[in-house]
Amino acid sequence: MRRRVGGLIAAVFGLAVFAVPGAPEANVLGVEDAPAVADDVELFGADPNIPPTKRKAMLAWLAEKRYLEGYTAEPAVHPSEGPHGGNVRTFFNSILVEDLSAGRTTFRKGATMVKELYFGSTDTVRGYAVMVKVKKNAGSTGKGWLYMETFNGTQADFYGRGIGICADCHSAGTDYLLSEFRP
Repeated sequence: MRRRVGGLIAAVFGLAVFAVPGAPEANVLGVEDAPAVADDVELFGADPNIPPTKRKAMLAWLAEKRYLEGYTAEPAVHPSEGPHGGNVRTFFNSILVEDLSAGRTTFRKGATMVKELYFGSTDTVRGYAVMVKVKKNAGSTGKGWLYMETFNGTQADFYGRGIGICADCHSAGTDYLLSEFRP
């Protein structure tokens, strides 16, 4: 009954249905498994510091914990200040670290943030939220960012460029980056 009511509320207000650990599978929002933009293969294929932008390849990259190689991490797992729920820890790639250190307010293509989602735990990663800058300018609707969120690490619950539920919230940040963490 709760799921039906939640689905009805989501449908009425145009909201997405979020997955809850242990609950039935969430609705998947997003686009086909094509690269986010035509030149992604060239841009992102050459740099192991940038995740692949195809959905399945990004999930595999996360499962292999490739972001631990060369990314700068927040000092510790902490309670989420946003809608990601529970506990989180954020990692920035070197492009994003360099852009922040230089005081840029528009980040370069390839800037990436990976947020580990722990939910109620502080020692077991349950999912991920990822942002990858895929265009020079984010645009007014955030389409310059590819967003992906998985609540179980095996399927993309949210995936695509400028996804409304992600971009709407992140638009309050510096070039769509909300994290207060500064390496």
